[in-house]
Amino acid sequence: MPDRPPLFADRAFQAVTALLIVNVAAFLVQEGTGPLWPAPVNWLLVIAVIVPALVLCRRVQTDPGSAPVVRRYWRTVEVGISLFVGVTGLRVLAEAGVAGWLLPASVVLHILGGVVLTWPLIGLPFSARDRTRMVGVWLDLGMLSAAAGLLVWHFAASALFADGRVTVPRVLAAATIMGAGLNGVYLAAKVVLAGVDSFARRGLYWIGASALIGGLGSAISFLHPHQPDGNLLLLVLPFAAFAAATGARTQVVDTAAGARSRRAPRGYSLMPYLAVAAVDALVLLHNVRGTGDGLLIDGVAVTLTALVVVRQLIAFRQNDALLARIGYEASHDMLTGLANRALFGERVTAAVTRSGPDEPFSVVLIDLDDFKTVNDTLGHATGDALLVHVAERMRANVRPVDTVARLGGDEFAILFEGAAGKDVERMLVRIAAALLEPALVDGRPLTARASFGVADGHRGDDAGDLLRRADIAMYEAKGRGEGGYERYRPEMETRGAERSRQAAALRTAITEDQLAVYFQPVVTLPDGRITGAEALVRWQHPVEGLLGPGAFIDTAEETGLIVPLGVWVLRAATREAATWPGEPTVSVNVSARQLREDGFPAVVAAALRDSGLPAHRLTVEITESVAVGGGATTENLQGLRDLGVRLSLDDFGTGASTLSLLASCPVDQIKLDRSFVPDGGSDAIADAVAQMARAFGLQTVAEGVETAEQAALMTRLGYERAQGFHFARPMSAADLRGRLGAATALSS
Repeated sequence: MPDRPPLFADRAFQAVTALLIVNVAAFLVQEGTGPLWPAPVNWLLVIAVIVPALVLCRRVQTDPGSAPVVRRYWRTVEVGISLFVGVTGLRVLAEAGVAGWLLPASVVLHILGGVVLTWPLIGLPFSARDRTRMVGVWLDLGMLSAAAGLLVWHFAASALFADGRVTVPRVLAAATIMGAGLNGVYLAAKVVLAGVDSFARRGLYWIGASALIGGLGSAISFLHPHQPDGNLLLLVLPFAAFAAATGARTQVVDTAAGARSRRAPRGYSLMPYLAVAAVDALVLLHNVRGTGDGLLIDGVAVTLTALVVVRQLIAFRQNDALLARIGYEASHDMLTGLANRALFGERVTAAVTRSGPDEPFSVVLIDLDDFKTVNDTLGHATGDALLVHVAERMRANVRPVDTVARLGGDEFAILFEGAAGKDVERMLVRIAAALLEPALVDGRPLTARASFGVADGHRGDDAGDLLRRADIAMYEAKGRGEGGYERYRPEMETRGAERSRQAAALRTAITEDQLAVYFQPVVTLPDGRITGAEALVRWQHPVEGLLGPGAFIDTAEETGLIVPLGVWVLRAATREAATWPGEPTVSVNVSARQLREDGFPAVVAAALRDSGLPAHRLTVEITESVAVGGGATTENLQGLRDLGVRLSLDDFGTGASTLSLLASCPVDQIKLDRSFVPDGGSDAIADAVAQMARAFGLQTVAEGVETAEQAALMTRLGYERAQGFHFARPMSAADLRGRLGAATALSS
C-alpha cells in the first residue's frame, strides 16, 4: 500500500482549519468582552469556513480514484453545505435588519440542509449480514441510544424545566433536542458499523462527527434557554463544516493510499462498554451531588445492565459457533467436506493405539490418474467439481466406521478400521468401480481412475511411517498405468527411493545445463528439402550417459518440473535456430501444464527477443487433448497467435480429433500421428486427414515416415511435409547446422 499523503498538504483544508480557529477565538473573546464588530461580521466569518469545505467536497467528486457511490455521496454533501451557505447568508441579512421574515426562513433552510446531509448516512448498510450479528448490532445501538438519551436529557433538555413549569412548547423543544441528539448519535454509530468498501474508514468517522455536531448543536442553539450570550450556531456550524471538510480530505488522501473502508471484524463491540461507562459516571455524579433525576438514571442503569447481559449471551453464542467453525475448518477439507491431513493423522494414531489381534486396520493412499489433464484441459473449476464427485463416491462406498480424507490436490486417503487383507481389497475394488461409472460433472460426463496403495497397520506402528508405506505402494500401482491397488512390500522401498532420486537429479540437470537439444529435420515432399526441424530434449546424464525423453519426461510431469524443463528447451531451441542459414522453422513441443501457466506467451516472447529468432520461424506443437482445454489454455494459444508464432496439432488422430476442433482451434498445421502412416495397409485415415486439412486450409505433416514407399504414398495423398527415419534421425545441433550449411552451399 502506498504511503498516505499528508492530511494538511492542501490549501483549502489549511484555510478551513485556520478560519475555524479564528471563529472560535472570536466567539470566546466576545463572550468575555462583548461584541468586537457588528453582528453580521460573525456570520460572514462562518461563511468563510464553509466555502473551503465546499471546495474539498468538490475535490472528492473530481478524484478519479473515488468510486461512483462516493462521488454521489459527496455531491449530496455539497448540496447540503451549500444550503448552509444560504442559512448564514440569511442570518447576515437578518442581523443587518433587512427583513423580519429572514430569520424564520433561515431556520427552515437550516432544517432542510440537515435533512439533505443526514439522509445518505441513514442508508449506509451495516457490515453485519447474518441475523445473529444484526441482533447484536441493534442491541449495541439500543444501549448507546439509551445512554445518549440520558446524557442529552440530563445536560441539555432537563434545563427547560428547571423552574418546574411544564408547557407544550417546552415539551416540544425538549423532544426536539432529544431527537436531534439521538439522531446524531445514531448516525455516528451507523458510520462506525457501516460495511461499505468504497468509503475511506477515517472519512466515515468524520462524517459521523459532523452529523453529531450539527444535529445536536443546532437543536440546542435553537431551543436551549441557557446557551451562551452569543449564538451557539456561530460555533456549531464552523465545527460541523470542519468535520465534513476533514472527511472529504481524508477520503481523497486514503483513496490515493489505497486504504479500504472495511475493517477486520472484531469479536466484540466497544459500544456497550461506552454506554455503561457513561451511565455509571452519572450514577456516581448523582450519589455525590444529588441530582434531581436520580430515579431516571437508576432506571437506565438497570435497563443497560439487562441489555448487556443479553448482548453477552449473544456474544457467547457467536463465539461458540465461531469456535465450532474454526475447529471444523482446522480438521476438514473445505472443498469436499472430508477429513483433512491433520484429522486423518490423528485417527491413524488412535487406531495404532487401540489396535490388536482382533482389531486390524489398514491405511490406503489414493491418487487420481491423469487428474492434471482434467485441470489443464477443462479448467480448475471442473477439476474441483470432479474432486467433490470423487469424495462423494468414496464416502458412499465405505462403512460408517471408516475415515475418508483428502490430503491435498488429487490425493485422498482411507482408514479402514477393523478390516485388513481381502476385506480391504474387496472395498477398494468396489470404490474403483464406482469411480469408473460415468457421472455428469460440471456439465460434462467424466470418470475417474485411481491408484491405491495399501499399508496394513499394527500396534506400535508409527502413523507417519504407515502413510509413507502406503504412498510407496500407491506409486507402485500408479507406475503400472492402469489404476488398481498395490499392497506395501519392503522391496518397494528401493524403487520409491529411485523415483525421488531421479526427480532430484532432473532438477539438478535443469539448473546445471546437463540437458541437450537434438533436432529431427522436417522435409518437403516430394523433394526432401529440409524446411525445419523438431526440437527433442536429451539428458546428458553424468553417470548413465545420454538419455532419451522416455527416461525422464514422466518424472518431470509428475513433479511439475515439466514447466522449467519446457522453458529451457524453448530458449535453447530458439537460440540455436537463430543461427541457421536461410529461413527454416523450429518446432517445440509444449505440455498442457505449460499452457495453463499465466503469462506463457510472455515467456515465448522473451525467448524470441533474446535469441533474435523471428516469431514466424517458431512452431509450437500441442496435442489434441491440450487444444480442447479452454480457459487459460485458449487465452494463451490466442496470445501465441498474436505474437505471430505458428501452432501445430501434434500426434493428430490419437486424441479428440473432431471437425469442431479444427474449426475452433487456431492452428496452422496438422501432424499425422505415426500410427496412421500406412505401411502396406489401408490409407483411409491418412487420406481423410489430408482432405480435412485441405478443407480447413491447414498444412499437413506426416510423422514416422521410415521408407521410400511411405514417402511416395504420403506425397500422393497430398501431404506437404514429412519427418522420420527415412529422411534423418534426430541429430545434434552441430550436425544439423552442417546439413543446412551444405544444402545452402549446394543451392547457391
